[in-house]
Amino acid sequence: MNKLFGWLAILAIIVLTYMWQPEFFHHAYGIIEKGDIAALAEYLRSFGPSAVLITLVLFVVMTFTIVFPFMILSGAAGIVFGLFWGTIISWTGEIIGALAMFIFARYFFRTSVEGWIKKSPYLKQVDDYSAANGFKALLIARLLPLAPSGIITAVAAISRISFRDFFWATTIGKLPPVVIKVLLGHDIVFASENMSRLIIIILIVVGVYLALWWYKKKNRD
Repeated sequence: MNKLFGWLAILAIIVLTYMWQPEFFHHAYGIIEKGDIAALAEYLRSFGPSAVLITLVLFVVMTFTIVFPFMILSGAAGIVFGLFWGTIISWTGEIIGALAMFIFARYFFRTSVEGWIKKSPYLKQVDDYSAANGFKALLIARLLPLAPSGIITAVAAISRISFRDFFWATTIGKLPPVVIKVLLGHDIVFASENMSRLIIIILIVVGVYLALWWYKKKNRD
């Protein structure tokens, strides 16, 4: 019964939020879908002092939709608020979105999958590992610049990682990728002015994934 009320409350929040500004969600969705960082920056700037709040709301919404890369919104934030404050706002938005999704998924789905986990020795082993080493595993996952944040959060939520470990691994682990995404999104728009830095950032991202590939290959061998 409590979960039924929880679902109803969440549904009510979604409906009321959409009814509050339906044209905003339609317009923002269209821009983000096209991946137009410059257009999104101009749209956010049009909200004036409310742009910070609007940006944070979009981060939370994008966390739950999973499919859109945060770099689009992070880059726009870097353009509108400057690289420093754009990073702080993006970091804060990603953390709020991750915490909201974690609480939602753990409350509504953890008990649903417990039966499957108990029946599978492999899933039970993974679940036990997450309880003992969740902070380390999640921190490594968060440090990957272009990793799907929403999927990582959902998987963590149905594992046995503690809320404290999730919070700190997310807070610490998200900062370096957010810096990269803000710089990358910003410099893509202003490529002619920041070509050297853009190339360095791209090389860093490629280097991270090559190092991860090499590490996995080495362990397999």
